[in-house]
Amino acid sequence: MSTLAFLFYYITPYIAVAVFVGGMAYRLYRWYQRKPVAGHLSLYPRPHRRLGPFLEMLIETITLKMIFNAIKISGSALPITAGLALHAALFLTLLHHVPVFVSIPPVEGTAAWIAFGTLMGIAFLAFLAYALGHRLGGPRKYLSVPQDYLALLLLIGIAVTGLHIHLLHTLDYGELNRFFLGLATFRWQPVPQSAGSSFIWHFALVQLLMVYFPFSKFTHMVGYPLAKMVAYS
Repeated sequence: MSTLAFLFYYITPYIAVAVFVGGMAYRLYRWYQRKPVAGHLSLYPRPHRRLGPFLEMLIETITLKMIFNAIKISGSALPITAGLALHAALFLTLLHHVPVFVSIPPVEGTAAWIAFGTLMGIAFLAFLAYALGHRLGGPRKYLSVPQDYLALLLLIGIAVTGLHIHLLHTLDYGELNRFFLGLATFRWQPVPQSAGSSFIWHFALVQLLMVYFPFSKFTHMVGYPLAKMVAYS
């Protein structure tokens, strides 16, 4: 194993986790330290108890009220619907990765589970390609900044390498479980050979995403619920 591969497999994962956790903790601390806006900006009464804002945020997120309002205002459903589908495909793709870290014998390795992962991976990549094309053309092109393209290219790289592993290799989930458990317990295990040569690229890009996450627009995943709760308080 080369020195660079050893670093990506056994050293940089700890750095990526430390930067991700520390960066997100710092962002949350900065948001908490911000002074609230004086006065209420809403036209209608809002709940004042702590549980009220949380329930309002939860209901609005589950019912996709904001999405439907945006469609009505913009008059174009396709970009917003594609964005929603992209987030759904991302969530289901992450769900498919659970057996990699936690052994679930009735699920992992079955034909249905593999087919589900393949379908979600292809859908995720397709929606990412649409999002990139949407930014490269039309009015959104003039609103996009380099960060937007970097985020999309990172996700596309992760999706492509993940699909390469999934389509061209038969994964041994036991190997993956032992490898990641070894990293978590500092008892390093051999690199999972069943994942093939693309595994190092997939793993390295995921680590890069973790480092970039706290300093990017990806924090809207955390910032959106907090912002809604602040707005409703």
